[in-house]
Amino acid sequence: MHVRQAVPEDTDRLLELMKGLARYEDYIDQFAVMRESILEHGFGDERLFTAFVAEHEDDLVGMAVTYPILWTYTLRPKLVLKELFVAEAARNMGVGKALMVSVTAHARSMGATEVIWTVMSGNADAEAFYRSLGGLPDLKWNNWTLRLDT
Repeated sequence: MHVRQAVPEDTDRLLELMKGLARYEDYIDQFAVMRESILEHGFGDERLFTAFVAEHEDDLVGMAVTYPILWTYTLRPKLVLKELFVAEAARNMGVGKALMVSVTAHARSMGATEVIWTVMSGNADAEAFYRSLGGLPDLKWNNWTLRLDT
């Protein structure tokens, strides 16, 4: 298995993996990402996100999507892990851990003070996975949402 930064040629498979996560987390009905939006926002000098992909036997079997928060109270960036997903057939093969190694290396390369992410309520497997890597829940902060599309 090999982890690398995604390239434009990965777009179709990256979209499939994103849809896999949307199905798993039950928001596929609201999923609006399209091939064109990945190409526009994921590649080039003005990209909004950086994606990492895990390859196994000539197939992309996992992905991690990140974006920076460039300005924080520490005057150093934070890296947000927006999405981490491993195809079902490739789970328990170390794909998630390999992706997280690449994500943390990317965070360090940009001078980030931390990598932050959310875990879907009730996803004990994800919580155990992140704890195994040294991740901890942030007990100081709660996620809140103000819906603007209602």
